[in-house]
Amino acid sequence: MDPTQCYLEMYEAMRDGDHVTARQRALALKQWLDSGGFYPPRYSQTEVFMYLHNVLRRTVYLGDDV
Repeated sequence: MDPTQCYLEMYEAMRDGDHVTARQRALALKQWLDSGGFYPPRYSQTEVFMYLHNVLRRTVYLGDDV
């Protein structure tokens, strides 16, 4: 996985109002990080964590099975 690409796709999907794609990317990135994957090198861990949390919170109505 390329965490930077995933992070950018998540960001762009939220910007474009594509909450399904944003949630899919957020869940994939969260799983990657939870399993020991590295954070996108151009972003701080805090920045990634906070934005990831925000996306998951804002898309919670979609459920985890999208």
